[in-house]
Amino acid sequence: MIATHGHHAYYEAQRLAARSRAQGNRSEFWHWAKVASEVARLSPVVEMDMNVVQAIADEEMR
Repeated sequence: MIATHGHHAYYEAQRLAARSRAQGNRSEFWHWAKVASEVARLSPVVEMDMNVVQAIADEEMR
């Protein structure tokens, strides 16, 4: 994920988690939430603006 999406990897993982949540896929949601957590832990260069994460969640829930 980090190699593919670079400093946007955290947002991509959050987008996939939000999409899974919106679709009611609980196990997939947890998977992507854990991926987002690992991305944040492993990469010092990822962006993590909570306003962006909220916008992503709002977009996926529509």
